Amino acid sequence: MKKTKLLTAGLFAMLALNVAFAQTEIRLTGSTAFRKATVNSIQNILNSDYVWGSTGGSGGGANQQVFVGTTKTGSVNVIIKCSWSGSAGGIQSLAENIPAGQPFIIDPTGVTFSPAAGSVGGITLTHAGANIPTGSDISESHTADVALSDAFAATTPFTGTGFTALKDTVVGIVPFAWVKGAYTPDGTTASAVAGGYPGVTNISLEQAQELIGGGLNLNQFTGNPSDNAIFVQLVDRDHDSGTRIGYIYDSQYLGDIFGKPTDGYSDGILQYLPQGNGTTGTSATVGATQFASQSAGTGVISGLAPWPSETVIGETRASGNEGFFSGGTVASVLNRPCDTSQGNYIIASLGFGDSPSVNPGAGYSYTDGAGNVSTITPSQNCITYDGYYPGTPAHPFGPPYVNIEQGIYASWGYEHFLYASSLGAGNLKTVADQIATQLKSEADFGGVGDLLSRMNASRATDGAPITSP
Repeated sequence: MKKTKLLTAGLFAMLALNVAFAQTEIRLTGSTAFRKATVNSIQNILNSDYVWGSTGGSGGGANQQVFVGTTKTGSVNVIIKCSWSGSAGGIQSLAENIPAGQPFIIDPTGVTFSPAAGSVGGITLTHAGANIPTGSDISESHTADVALSDAFAATTPFTGTGFTALKDTVVGIVPFAWVKGAYTPDGTTASAVAGGYPGVTNISLEQAQELIGGGLNLNQFTGNPSDNAIFVQLVDRDHDSGTRIGYIYDSQYLGDIFGKPTDGYSDGILQYLPQGNGTTGTSATVGATQFASQSAGTGVISGLAPWPSETVIGETRASGNEGFFSGGTVASVLNRPCDTSQGNYIIASLGFGDSPSVNPGAGYSYTDGAGNVSTITPSQNCITYDGYYPGTPAHPFGPPYVNIEQGIYASWGYEHFLYASSLGAGNLKTVADQIATQLKSEADFGGVGDLLSRMNASRATDGAPITSP
């Protein structure tokens, strides 16, 4: 009898232990432009003892993160993993139920939730954020549960018959800016000007179309006849990128995003890869596939070559059609001085999570919709679009983005939070919805976006005319 009682008590203890440590795992992928705001929202839905880590220790700006904690609402024990691969690729992962474009960090070991604890590859997760080295031994290929996208799912080919239906919650506004690169007039670093070529202060819709289609002469920006010898070209993102979808649609350029001729996007765009001469600078490097190793190169850009043929989200594009998979790499390229004596100059479009890395200016304090205080350091190389900046006279290229809110500045899109429409009630959906709700309140975290509640303007889809709400 005593043995029976002891066995029963042991079974109850084991059951209680399992209940206590029952956990939910949720994986997010998609837009790199909104990752910092999403990471901060994840932190804000968890109890204050959560622990986490990121690849390279670069926090919210990294391509992968993992969190262990318990939600403030509902006390859900949860492991949250993020792998930011690009807007279109995130949609594709959900719509086709295939692994995300970039791997996730593996499951932490030694996980507890009271207090939160865990480790990855021998690295202990911390509340401040651990530095997890990149490597195949700490990564896993896996499907995603949620995707963030800077573009409507209908803009991509991953929608309609044969694809998983997705629930789309718009959580904020994602702004973009045209940014000019540094230059050197004689090919030396001693003469380099970090603030970019003088007189390049604005890009019109028509100039953006020319730039995307192959480039245009610098005198069309500066009005200086001698600048006719310099050709301005586009160095930017691959066709998985929501930023790229944004700058093509917002400029009304009839080029190719996903090869949809019924939409008028049947002509290829032309983007370039920076070259170095081996003495004052090195060439940027890319692989044959999207997430193969890429680098911005170093030093002076002495020339530009059409982007090589590359396979991105399963589609192989001809030379000149692709670009970098990271906005951070594009920003690094823009900080390299371009040798205009060789007849080259570069401009790119970036989200406001990446543009501050290009020749940042003086910082100022900004409080977002959820009360988070950040120091904003806008790029001094941003230029107006069609004569307008997104912000205020005091902070033209930082929040608050009043000219977006009033429908004056046109280079922006909606940030979408998507998961399968068939996702049933349960902890996974509960946690996903908590992240989406939190993100709506702090979509302007760090200046990466803006709040829907502030908008006095709207558009029906990507690049559509801006109207009153």
